[in-house]
Amino acid sequence: MTEIRRGALLNYTLLLLQIGIPLLLTPFVMETLGAAEYGVYMLASTIMVRLYMSDLGRTTTTRFLSEYYGRGDSEGAARFLGNMVTLYAAIGGGLLVLGLFIYPWLGDIFSHFTAEELGIYRILYLMTLVNAAIMFPARSLAGVADAQQRYTIPGIIAVATSVVNALGTVLLLVLGLRSVGLIALSISTGIIALVCNVMYCFIGLNARISLNKWNRNICRGIFVFSFWMFLNQLINILNAGTGNYIVAITQSPTAAGVYTNGLMIYGHYYLLAGGLSMLFFPRVVHMVMQGACPQAQTEAMARLGRALLMIMGAPLMALLFFGKEFFVLWVGHIPGSDAELSYHITLCLVIPQTFSLVQDLGRQISQARDALRQRVLITGFNSLLFIVVSFFVCKYYGIAAQAVWAAVSILIQLAMLNLIHYRGLGLHVRKFYVTTFRGAIPAALVMSAVCCAILHLIPSGAWWCLLLKLTLFLPFYAIIIARLYATPEERRLFRLK
Repeated sequence: MTEIRRGALLNYTLLLLQIGIPLLLTPFVMETLGAAEYGVYMLASTIMVRLYMSDLGRTTTTRFLSEYYGRGDSEGAARFLGNMVTLYAAIGGGLLVLGLFIYPWLGDIFSHFTAEELGIYRILYLMTLVNAAIMFPARSLAGVADAQQRYTIPGIIAVATSVVNALGTVLLLVLGLRSVGLIALSISTGIIALVCNVMYCFIGLNARISLNKWNRNICRGIFVFSFWMFLNQLINILNAGTGNYIVAITQSPTAAGVYTNGLMIYGHYYLLAGGLSMLFFPRVVHMVMQGACPQAQTEAMARLGRALLMIMGAPLMALLFFGKEFFVLWVGHIPGSDAELSYHITLCLVIPQTFSLVQDLGRQISQARDALRQRVLITGFNSLLFIVVSFFVCKYYGIAAQAVWAAVSILIQLAMLNLIHYRGLGLHVRKFYVTTFRGAIPAALVMSAVCCAILHLIPSGAWWCLLLKLTLFLPFYAIIIARLYATPEERRLFRLK
């Protein structure tokens, strides 16, 4: 089995854990902590999730090391790593100072919090801030394995960390420890995983680092690329991931918890797409270095887009037809949870984001071609618009209207991204969409009829009913996708033929 296939297998094992574990533990955590403290905990926990999902130097390392390894320049790679770690340590220190500067103003920002809720959040805020400062220089070294397309060991480490974190969460709650203990556990396991990854880079992959060879040109290249990568990541977070913070500021911690439950499912859906596309980033860099034309890049983008649509179509259809029942069974019995509202928030975020996620390779092409600047400048305006309007919408119209506005914002950004892909990169956007969605409408209509029949035949109200529905849904979905959407080549790839 190749590293790409092993990496994909481990990535999706990890994704199943990252999706399944929170789904299983959320009712237990929410019931143990209570709706208000759960909302506070999820605000801090969201920071942790966003840190692990964001670049933090990993993509920057992958991007530049792929070029050095492609040229066989091991000395240049060592100099680059030394400069990278030094620069990102300085960035981590700057982040720590900035966070400490904001700390005294937390009471003014979250004015709807009680004194007890604010006290808990202050502790969690400091813990996540220190963790972020440590992660910046350490996580950048994780890109060494990605650049060499070695995914097995990092994948095993990530899977083990996820399992230990889940077991530890249950143990801590049973022992009576609350949100502070849960965040401490997440930080500890994350740091141990980073140490293991760094050791693998130096011992298993024979990576070298030269800390005493400062090079202004290298640092300038790292800083420019990392700056635009950071702004790009910040924009991605601002467009949808800040919704629960805006709710917390304008409404209450309990309302933030309701919004976060919807945002959590959306985050799992987002991870599902990113888990596959990230494996192809080193290949995209090599493709660009070898001078592949925009036509070839568009074709690669469409191939991955179709694969992503086949994978993401299953949770999307299941969410549309069985999602409301899931939310009611999941957290509906907990006071203050408002399961139906969380479900509608998820739908508002997931449906428009699907059209953006299937062209995720376009983002990586922008990174490989050093075209992030125009992407960030255009989409940055959309992010500022999203935040400014969100405060008004959420304050006067509530969190349901906030979710609708988030969906509109995603569509606005999608239009901007397509403009960049077409005008800035020369990609054939129309051809991409025609190729990616060819056969999707007939498959979706037939699958919708099947889902309606399943809903009619099987009653609702119990977990066994929902599991039976999903058990029937999955084989029908695989057969319909294989016959009405997938090409013969794609069926061979997924071993459906």
